[in-house]
Amino acid sequence: MRHPGRKLYHVLGGLGLLAVWFALRRPRAFYAFAAILAAALLFDLARWALPRLNAWAMANLTSLLRPGEERTLTGTPAYVAGIALTLLLFPEPPAVAAILFLVVGDVSATAVGERFGRHRVGAKSLEGAAAFFAAACLAGFAARTLLHGPPPGTIVAGAWCA
Repeated sequence: MRHPGRKLYHVLGGLGLLAVWFALRRPRAFYAFAAILAAALLFDLARWALPRLNAWAMANLTSLLRPGEERTLTGTPAYVAGIALTLLLFPEPPAVAAILFLVVGDVSATAVGERFGRHRVGAKSLEGAAAFFAAACLAGFAARTLLHGPPPGTIVAGAWCA
């Protein structure tokens, strides 16, 4: 599996943000999300403004930063903002299910697609897409069991659309 540190960061980051949500609840969780988002943006801005910091980060944080991110935002600000907005704009059970689709499905798709992907559709593989769907369904049914919703048809449709 390529980039295991980045995959672990993705899963732990998503689960960690959900943990913040359940521990602090609204509105305090949004203050925490805003602080995390600000820290991620400040890190990227500092990297751009300080070439030595950028060089150090690109050399030492290789499990978190991709080649080519020297002069771009990392995925972290969008990830944090996306999770926060999902929890803000949608009822909790489907929002949590959707976030779990992202957290579990994306990593599963990447891991399976890299290892077993033989049937390509653009840069992706059918095997990776199937792994995403299966993992998202499992995560959705776990959210249903723990949070009493959403219904099974919604989980399957959501996993398919995600």
